[in-house]
Amino acid sequence: MHQPARSKLAATRHDAEALAARFPALLAEARRLAASLVHGLHGRRKRGPGETFWQFRRARHEDPLRAIDWRRSARSDQLFVRETEWEAAQTVWLWRDGGPGFDWASARDLARKQDRAAVLLGALAITLVNGGERVGIAGHMQRGLSGRTGLERIMRALILHDSAPNALAALPPRGRPKAVIASDFYEGAQVWAERLHGFRQAGVSGVLVQVFDPAEEDFPYAGRVEFTLKSAGEAPLLFGRAQAVAPAYRARFAHHAQEMADLARSLGWPLVCHRTDKAPAPALLALYQGIAGQVRR
Repeated sequence: MHQPARSKLAATRHDAEALAARFPALLAEARRLAASLVHGLHGRRKRGPGETFWQFRRARHEDPLRAIDWRRSARSDQLFVRETEWEAAQTVWLWRDGGPGFDWASARDLARKQDRAAVLLGALAITLVNGGERVGIAGHMQRGLSGRTGLERIMRALILHDSAPNALAALPPRGRPKAVIASDFYEGAQVWAERLHGFRQAGVSGVLVQVFDPAEEDFPYAGRVEFTLKSAGEAPLLFGRAQAVAPAYRARFAHHAQEMADLARSLGWPLVCHRTDKAPAPALLALYQGIAGQVRR
């Protein structure tokens, strides 16, 4: 084996081991975050086929005798029927950006963007599965999973494995699945509009989750600064006076944010924006509210 190949293999193994070491902490954080949601998804709050009790109602002439709840009826002069709650599960597909630029934090005390995205999507997955829905990880599963065993597979795929953008185009269209896409979207709104064109055509609904580092919005740099890009083959950028480009950079960042907001609006999808120096609970609540209304229709 040539030395460069051996070095690349060693680097890949080191990255994999580092991510695996972070897995327990990220999983625990996702569980704590999911527990912070006071109200989970508990059925569709309407009567229909299911196992969860919905309500008692007075029996009608057309009700068969087997539908009568005799224990409840014994406490009254009326006959009552026990109705259940509609629990037809839907599938929500999750996708987390696996690009090198998403595996970054500007300071040691900040979460990497991909880690925060994994925690947010993981907490959402826990909430959805506990509410009876199915969850799938785009690019790693052929169908949505449910239950405790399914949730374990979901969390491992979400935290430990990256998904390429082309995995989104391969989502199964059955039942109009829902999608939650987490990225910084720095490839540009036009690129993402093309990627999501098929979603619009198929009537798929979902939520965009934009995760970014505070330094990416504030650009707090001054003096001589060299920026090393994580993409392979990209040369470093050296600025003699970084503060001189700060106004143009911030305007570019704001323009990108507005373009993503416009794209989300054109899709009819909520856009949840989250800075990694902020508490994740408000972002999770916004994400939960954005997808919960869609899976409850």
